[in-house]
Amino acid sequence: MKKTISLLLALLMLLSLCACGEASGRSDAKAAAGSYMVAEEAAWPAEEPMAEASMDYDSVNGLSPAGVPQASGDTESAAARKPDKIIYSANVQVETTAFEESLAKLDALVEEYGGWVESSSLNGSNYADKSRGAVSRRSASYTLRIPSDRFQELMSSLSDLGNIPYSHIYTENVTAQYYDVQARLTAYKTQEQRLLEMMELAETVEDVILLEDRLTEVRYSIESLQTSLLNWDRQVSFSSVYLDLNEVQVYSPEPQVQPSYGQRLATALKSGLRDFGDFFKELLIWLAGALPTLLLLGAIAAVVIVVVRKRKAGRKARKAAAAAAPAPKEEQKSDTIP
Repeated sequence: MKKTISLLLALLMLLSLCACGEASGRSDAKAAAGSYMVAEEAAWPAEEPMAEASMDYDSVNGLSPAGVPQASGDTESAAARKPDKIIYSANVQVETTAFEESLAKLDALVEEYGGWVESSSLNGSNYADKSRGAVSRRSASYTLRIPSDRFQELMSSLSDLGNIPYSHIYTENVTAQYYDVQARLTAYKTQEQRLLEMMELAETVEDVILLEDRLTEVRYSIESLQTSLLNWDRQVSFSSVYLDLNEVQVYSPEPQVQPSYGQRLATALKSGLRDFGDFFKELLIWLAGALPTLLLLGAIAAVVIVVVRKRKAGRKARKAAAAAAPAPKEEQKSDTIP
């Protein structure tokens, strides 16, 4: 019973030390190991693998093996020695008027820069389209993997395939995540070694089952972290290029530079003057074509005006004559009765 309790105490100490990713200090580890030595009346090996394995893990977290914070200068110099983990990728669209020739050039470029084609697809017009006289428009999509140190060279060489209307490069810095996972992996490996040593000293079935369960969890975590690091290493070492190659008859026009405010104002003024001149010219042409009609309408209007004026003058004369004539005398009524 005493052995089981001591074993469980040592296991709990390991869980708090490694699984949570925090260094508990060498003195506490020695105290836990000492209690287990008394119970078993045996000594741990003089060289402790825990101390060596936790050195890198503690230095990553800014702690010395004893759990004391290191000087900031040492931490910065240690971080400076570690290379950055940067993932490069790109999306590119290429237009070509010589489809087969561009495909051959692309294969040559991939081989020249030490990469490979991860996936590809080719699309073309079907028989029904061709029978109706449709123009063939073929296209191809590629996913390329290129060594990161040749990535920029490949991007510069893609213009040999044809016109590039769109190109964008993406960067992702995973340095912090990478070394954090690496530190956790070191701690889990240390815990795995300790659990294996404790299984050799276990005497009861309950202790063995408990240690095996914990060892299974630790090994699962180790495999998961190793997979993450392996994927990052592949992405950092080999950049991804997603390329679309399209067959065209005419290349897309070059994008125009956005003009300044003064240039836009001058362009608007020139356009207004040009439009006014065009309007004036069109007006003269219209007037020349409508001149006979306008002359006829002008003559009719003149006759109408003359007639209207004469009628008005006649009415005025009659009114004036009526006003100048003497008023008729009224007959005087007789007052006498006949």
